Amino acid sequence: MNGLMLEGLVAGRGPFRLPPLDLTVAPGEVLALIGPNGAGKTTLLKTLAGLLPPLAGAMVGTGTPAYLPPPGAVSAGFSALHLTALGRAHLRRWSPGLTPDDLDAARGALDRLDVGDLADRPFDRLSSGQQQLVLIARLFVQDAPVCLLDEPLALLDPAHARAVEGAIRVLAGEGRVVIASTHHLPFAARADRVLALGRDGMKVAAPAEALTPDRIRTLFGVEVAGCPCCGQTLG
Repeated sequence: MNGLMLEGLVAGRGPFRLPPLDLTVAPGEVLALIGPNGAGKTTLLKTLAGLLPPLAGAMVGTGTPAYLPPPGAVSAGFSALHLTALGRAHLRRWSPGLTPDDLDAARGALDRLDVGDLADRPFDRLSSGQQQLVLIARLFVQDAPVCLLDEPLALLDPAHARAVEGAIRVLAGEGRVVIASTHHLPFAARADRVLALGRDGMKVAAPAEALTPDRIRTLFGVEVAGCPCCGQTLG
């Protein structure tokens, strides 16, 4: 799969706009997008997904990205299997229905994430964590080269957060670019790189550099009791 290249990309809406962004993300890389509420994380993700037009610049060599909204944003009475299989709808432009191959692919994706037992249950009756895993299974069958996840760990208990993070790593392990916004700093610490959005602009760095106490204080205006990268108490 191809990587993602941004050339002077400017994301924004209304009077709000982010600074130009030059960035290359390699296939298989997980990039964590962090910053305070209102910093522009969702605006950037939606621009990368094509849901908002860029104000300037270009995005090169990505194919069609896939966008996963925050937990709770998708509500549907379809079964988990049906909703997962809909990720393949783009493969049959003129066919209104799902095929046996679509359903088989969806079952396989759900099984890979250990949620095959949810296949026949209505999606809107699943927990937030279960819904996230089903929606990530849909990303597998969608087979997009770039996956954009908006707060994928929000509202999740520790067990489901761990399962979702594992599923994100599997997505990347198959060569996809994965960009995920998050307020969960331990997840950001385990990403390959971190893109921080703050009052002082946008900065890309390795987690150990992006998540220092000084950087977290600058971004969020709070002190942290332990290092997100290793858990060591900061003294």
